[in-house]
Amino acid sequence: MNSTDNRPWYRRWKWRTLLIRGGLVAILLLTAVATWVHLRIRGSLALLDGTVHVGGIHDLVTVARDDMGVPTITATSRADAAFALGFLHAQDRFFQMDLLRRVSSGRLCELFGEAALDTDAQMRRHRFRATAKRVLQNMPDDHQRILTAYSTGVNAGIEQLGAPPFEYLALRTRPSTWQNEDSLFVVMSMLCDLQRPHVTDELGFGLLHERVPEEVFQFLVHVGCQWDSALDGSTLKPPEVPPADVFSLRDEPAADQAASVPVDRPRPDAFLAGWRSPELRAGSNNWAVASELGKDGRALLASDMHLGLSVPATWYRAVIHTPEIDGTTRRLVGVTLPGVCALVEGSNGSIAWGLTNSSGDFGEIIELNQPTPDSMEYETADGRQTLERIVEQVPIAGGTVKQIEYEWSIWGPVVDVRDGRRFVYRWVGHDAEAFNMNALALETAATVESAMEIANRCGGPQLNFVVADDQGNIGWTIYGRLPRRTAAPSIIPVDWSNGDGVWNGYLDSSEYPHIVNPDNGRIWTANNRIVGGDALRLIGDGRYDEGARASRIAQCLMAADKFDEPAMLAIQLDDRAILMQRWQQLLIETLGLTKGTVTDEFAAAAEKWDGHAAADSVGYRVVREFRWQVMDQLFGTEVSWRKASAVGALVSRTGIEQFLSLSYEDTMWSLIESRPAHWLPLRFASWDELLVEAARRTESTLTATGSLAEATWGSVNTIEVQHPISRVVPMVSGWLDMPRVSLPGDAHMPRVQGRTFGASERMVVSPGHEEEGLYHQPGGQSGHPYSPYYRAGFDDWAQGNPSPLMPGPTKHTLTLQPSS
Repeated sequence: MNSTDNRPWYRRWKWRTLLIRGGLVAILLLTAVATWVHLRIRGSLALLDGTVHVGGIHDLVTVARDDMGVPTITATSRADAAFALGFLHAQDRFFQMDLLRRVSSGRLCELFGEAALDTDAQMRRHRFRATAKRVLQNMPDDHQRILTAYSTGVNAGIEQLGAPPFEYLALRTRPSTWQNEDSLFVVMSMLCDLQRPHVTDELGFGLLHERVPEEVFQFLVHVGCQWDSALDGSTLKPPEVPPADVFSLRDEPAADQAASVPVDRPRPDAFLAGWRSPELRAGSNNWAVASELGKDGRALLASDMHLGLSVPATWYRAVIHTPEIDGTTRRLVGVTLPGVCALVEGSNGSIAWGLTNSSGDFGEIIELNQPTPDSMEYETADGRQTLERIVEQVPIAGGTVKQIEYEWSIWGPVVDVRDGRRFVYRWVGHDAEAFNMNALALETAATVESAMEIANRCGGPQLNFVVADDQGNIGWTIYGRLPRRTAAPSIIPVDWSNGDGVWNGYLDSSEYPHIVNPDNGRIWTANNRIVGGDALRLIGDGRYDEGARASRIAQCLMAADKFDEPAMLAIQLDDRAILMQRWQQLLIETLGLTKGTVTDEFAAAAEKWDGHAAADSVGYRVVREFRWQVMDQLFGTEVSWRKASAVGALVSRTGIEQFLSLSYEDTMWSLIESRPAHWLPLRFASWDELLVEAARRTESTLTATGSLAEATWGSVNTIEVQHPISRVVPMVSGWLDMPRVSLPGDAHMPRVQGRTFGASERMVVSPGHEEEGLYHQPGGQSGHPYSPYYRAGFDDWAQGNPSPLMPGPTKHTLTLQPSS
């Protein structure tokens, strides 16, 4: 055997030995680091069993968990129960609640660095921290006591972990102490999620209103639609298409409408991509049936709140046993929000309640009346005032500090400056009077009437409150404070310099709209308009959902005369797309004009669609895409394509560079039905030509990357329920995220489902009969990937399997014992 290495054998073996030893050392080091990381992560698992001595409680508290990790808290006082809930929230979900408090308080930079500076700056101009301090100063002693107990429990829960939650290991920082004001910040963050604090819609509407005729503005932006299903039976007739002598797109320069014509290529789907499409609004469904319709003469309530889907899930389930003043024990069953000590929705045995976004208007954009464009002064009914310039230092991760500035008026922050004009935002979110902990009183409410009165006094987001009681009654009202206005709410900027329109405190409960036991025994809400007349004037229009979802819920409720829990769940899972039925018919009619420009396979898919947004349906995707293509021609679904559309070109010329919540469906269908020549984009000779082009583009889009048979709805409606860390570090997605599955449902039906948006929970319950209740959640109780409860319940949520609201048999018991 020949060798080219002439060194002595012992020298060759020496180097090989050194290399082997070096490799072994590297392996050992990597193993040691991996073991250390593993142990650190495992050390942050929640305590499930044993006895923990803690300060801050006055008596023994037990926490029993079932095989899903759902806790049952048994305490001898509401304060001790709050302590235990805080303890559990911290142990299972601290990073989630930490993010929630940091969003509204403008402190994300402390975790994520300068990348979050714009978000922090936008939030800080609303001065939530100053508002929270005023809320705490005015809070009743009994509420302060419960809130303090909760905060103490949170901090005890963090202290009892063997290591900080794993996210802080990745961020190389440690959790900071929980303060009472942080719970208010969590509520304020939810308010921001539901009510769009950046008010781009109202500012955009102002521009549009200034630059188009009034009739055109009302046609594009109006309240009321063809799908209205208001509870009070009110209807609002949509405006007619403005005639040619008022406005005509045919008079516009051809270049404006011909430029940037879309080419055939896959179009990013706004709803599925996760950003706010023209039709995606944070919202929910809920409904109730009275005793004459419920099984065994019981009232029933169903609720599914729609939010962005993430890991961990938004809500934290809990059962709380706590005594009342008379010595009896009240059992609370439902969902809590990590960071908040009260039940968000659920049942106390006497009443059950659910919440949806009311989609009302609870803020006003005010254009300041200033003597000169560069002046810091502005006029008010009480004389001239001066804007306050506020400078804040924002701490950045790593120890640096950035300075931000903003201006503040007596009505709120300056949110826009253009052409020498200043616009400020008057919003309930700036008022201490709009926040409180009155939701705690719902835990002891006994009737529909008492619960509605409490809901009217609650602080936080303004929501649809649907309630049922154990006597078989049902009701609806608004949860949250309603401002006392001296003028109707406006979706365009207003002038308050002479005192017209200013707010004068908040309404009393007696002034709120209430609906109790309607004649048909049914109540439903789905972010749609609920009432008309004077009641609508109190709530305003924050851009209601266009109503097809609510109409479908009403159809389902009217189709039966008896309901039980499975029947209510079946409505929550209903994926019939009634909005798309007329679009299917329109497409079928259009196919007769296509003259071979689409395939027989495409035509068959459209004609055979069965009306459901099923995951395996090609037909639904065909009809849906056809509607989107028509919308492309009329509105443009990307800013860069707007000049190629009719209304899109109109809106672009106002200088608006974001989507507005126009009355899309109503406007489109009015144009399709009447087919006015003066609203037809110039590049088409007829409306038939526009529709044929939309049909052709539909097929080319769906077959751009594969066959039509592969273009099922589920192929694009595949959910992505991600942890915040995996969005930044995709390689850990398999460890942290929920499974990617294709699901039925869409925006315009009871089963709302998109890739990153959908039902954050589903609950069905009859007060006093919680054992028969049902519940779904897209993720488990724990926010820790090593926990057996991290993904528990996800499959039932995804597959729609009935799963119980109440916990099962006890698997673990943790005892909290006073350290004294």
